[in-house]
Amino acid sequence: MTGRIIIDLFTTLDGVAQAPGGPEEDTTDSFPFGGWQAGVPDEAVGKWVMDGMSTLDALLLGRRTYDIFASYWPHHTTGPEGPIGQLFDRVPKYVASRDAGIDLDWQGSSRVGADLPAEIAQLRENHEDVHVIGSVDLVQTLLAEQLFDELQL
Repeated sequence: MTGRIIIDLFTTLDGVAQAPGGPEEDTTDSFPFGGWQAGVPDEAVGKWVMDGMSTLDALLLGRRTYDIFASYWPHHTTGPEGPIGQLFDRVPKYVASRDAGIDLDWQGSSRVGADLPAEIAQLRENHEDVHVIGSVDLVQTLLAEQLFDELQL
C-alpha cells in the first residue's frame, strides 16, 4: 500500500495560516497576527489534532517551520505537550529546501528538494502517513504539483 501525504494547516477563514502558539511564534516579515488561536483553546479541536497525529509516522516540513519546530519541540517532551514533543522527536523529519548545505541538527532530520516529485514518491513507499504541518510555502508547491493526498484545515 502506498502512503499518504497529509497537509495539516491551522487557518482562519480569511487565509491566515499559523500554529496556535503565541504572538511571538513567527514574526517573519513583521507578521502582526501571531497568537490568533492561542486565546481560544478548544477541547474538540485538540482531540481532533491528537487523533490525526495517531497515525503520523513522518514529518515533511518547509525550512522555516523546521527551524521553529527544531528550536521548540525537542525541549517539550514532558508535561502537557509531551506526547506531541515525543512523537515529533521520534519520527523521521524531511525538510524541503533548495539549500544542499543546510544544517539539520534535530535527530532524524534529512533534506529533500533536489527532485521533490521523486522524493515524495519515495516517502510514500517508506511511510504510511507523512504529515506536512504549517510550511505554507512548501504547501503551495505541493498543491500546485498535486503532490498530496489530503488537506486538513
